[in-house]
Amino acid sequence: MKFSVFLMGTRNGSYFDIVDQVRDAEALGFRGVWLAERTFTNGDLLWPSPMVAASYLAANTRRIRIGLAARILPFHHPIHVASDAATLDVLTSGRLDLGLSRSSMDDTPYRVFGVSRQEATERFDESFGVLRAALRGDRLTNTGRFFDVEGVTLSPKAIQKPHPPIYMIANSPAAIDACARDGLPIFVHGAHRIDGVQEVLSRYRTVSHAAGFERRIDTPVNRFVYVAATTAQARKFMERPFMDFLGQRAPDLRACLEAKYGADAAKSFDFIADEIGIFGDPEYCIARLRDLRDRAGLRHVLCTFNLITLDHDACVESMNRFAAFVMPKIEREDRIRVPRALVGRLTESRPAQVL
Repeated sequence: MKFSVFLMGTRNGSYFDIVDQVRDAEALGFRGVWLAERTFTNGDLLWPSPMVAASYLAANTRRIRIGLAARILPFHHPIHVASDAATLDVLTSGRLDLGLSRSSMDDTPYRVFGVSRQEATERFDESFGVLRAALRGDRLTNTGRFFDVEGVTLSPKAIQKPHPPIYMIANSPAAIDACARDGLPIFVHGAHRIDGVQEVLSRYRTVSHAAGFERRIDTPVNRFVYVAATTAQARKFMERPFMDFLGQRAPDLRACLEAKYGADAAKSFDFIADEIGIFGDPEYCIARLRDLRDRAGLRHVLCTFNLITLDHDACVESMNRFAAFVMPKIEREDRIRVPRALVGRLTESRPAQVL
């Protein structure tokens, strides 16, 4: 299991506080940091200009991967996105992960950028085809409905081949299946209970394997995390800030909860704490992560420590506790588990698969 950090804004944190947090995350051993695209009234959730921010983070780090989760592709020309991504991949020496989305969390960007929700859906497929071909270094031949880019090639060339990993926001069964058939990694959002995570990952892996992708494809699962000295303290501390966040600043998350589990689920902190978030002492958090690993096959946790309704210092303290007391124990367990699994396969006279 690997651990990354999903970076949102905090109640009193500046951009430079977030940069310091990313430096800390790298030193603590997190594999990656991920930035969403948020604009206008939600700009303080971060990031109105994610590529610019990612470039600055890249200049202040050396090892940690930097990802976008995700760029809202229909609001941008795909060549601009591809050029930014290729340039950033060069500047990071191949540390970029490029996440893409077809929709925004609120309606304002559609009005400001002059793209309706329906048109955004229609633009996405053509935009993605152009972007992916451009990142591969192909000579482009697209003369579609929205873009005429025939006869051009992208410069510079990305470091990673055939291009930086491309992740997709995919929430519907049809979108999950389409990504799985194409071998594209997906994000699993933070509104799923463990059975929902299990269902999404099982569906994705079944379809991807049927399509010929034998290797396990990365599927980061978002979880809201707060680590305290005791579980009672963690739940008490998080109740008001999280419910304020859910009620006032996260309409997409609230809508997902209501659609999946009913209106009462989005109003119940007990439901959130028991089923969705991981709020507790280190042993409690370890147990919840074990459950996700063993029941759902979770291999990549995208930890959301930051909330716009929490003071920045509290978010960083939680991240530090997680890295000190939770992450090492899970990683030690995994180092023990993998050889046993391989031995089991070998004794059954079957070739070991690449995990």
